[in-house]
Amino acid sequence: MCIRDRHTTEARHEAGSPNVVGVYAIASACRALTEAGFDTLVARERTLVDRVLSGLAGVPEVRVLSLFGDDAPRVGVISFVVEGWNSSHFAAALSAEYGIGVRDGLFCAHPLVRTLLGGEPQEPGECGAPEAEPGERSLNAVRVSFGAGTPDEHVDRFLGAVRELVAAGARWTYRTEDGRCVPDRGAAQL
Repeated sequence: MCIRDRHTTEARHEAGSPNVVGVYAIASACRALTEAGFDTLVARERTLVDRVLSGLAGVPEVRVLSLFGDDAPRVGVISFVVEGWNSSHFAAALSAEYGIGVRDGLFCAHPLVRTLLGGEPQEPGECGAPEAEPGERSLNAVRVSFGAGTPDEHVDRFLGAVRELVAAGARWTYRTEDGRCVPDRGAAQL
């Protein structure tokens, strides 16, 4: 019988102890998802998608981006642009003024987003992306994500914030810092 020395086998390439806590956490998450039921989770996410799309459709200045059309099935990720708003500025205002985290930019799909927005790349302006004058578009987008665990009040808060920003504009002033649109802490905030 040959016993392999742990210094000459694969074990020597293992870095410390296995991630037991991580394995347990994944097992617990899988158990919780199984107990909740896949059909229940899918139905909940579809309900949230429908609520968000319906709410955004009620704001004429918002255009939801879709590669496959409005009737295509969706998961809990919706990209959109707001007429007259630079998407980086809009995302920064959602975050700073309403505590709502979204992503902005071209994500990991620069050619696709540019195609959906119908334009060519532009030079970055203030707030990290091409500035959009009222009535013009910027060539980047906002993306909101949610899932079966998202409470209804978060959806309501997001849609209310979008409506308020479109109707009244940002209450704070913003500037570019390290390529990102951020609140201008030197300016008086209302």
